[in-house]
Amino acid sequence: MNDKKLNLAKVKDIIENKMPVNKLFGLEVVEIEVGYVKLHVPFKEEFIGDALQKLWHGGILAGIADTAGGIAAATTTYFPHDKINTIDIRIDFLKGATNKDIYVVADVIKVGKRIINADIKVFHEDGDLITVARASYSVLRK
Repeated sequence: MNDKKLNLAKVKDIIENKMPVNKLFGLEVVEIEVGYVKLHVPFKEEFIGDALQKLWHGGILAGIADTAGGIAAATTTYFPHDKINTIDIRIDFLKGATNKDIYVVADVIKVGKRIINADIKVFHEDGDLITVARASYSVLRK
C-alpha cells in the first residue's frame, strides 16, 4: 500500500450492506484489520444441506470461506478501487457444521504484486473447528 490509509469502517459497511450475497448470508464483520477479518454468520434453515443431520451445506460454507478470504485480501489493497477475484480455493471439511451460528477467520499470508494468499478457518462459537481453507486471489491494482 502507498500513502493512502484504508478506511476499515467503510470496508465494513460495503461488505455488510452493499454486497447482496453477504446480506443473504447475514454476514457480520466482528473484527477487521489489514490482512485479517473475523466474521459471524447466523445459522439459517435455508443453509441445511443434510436434512437428516441438520448440517450446513458444504457449498454455503465454501462460499462464506471464500468471502472471508477475499475480504482479508481486500484490506491489503486500495479497496474498493483495486479489484479482487478468486483464483483458487482448497477446502478441507473436517466435520459437519451443525445447526448453530458459525465464525470465520481469514488471515493473509502473502501479498504479491498480482496475487494475495489467505488461510481461512470456519468454526462454531465454542471454538470447534469445522473447515480449513487456503485461497489465492488475483488483484488488479488501479
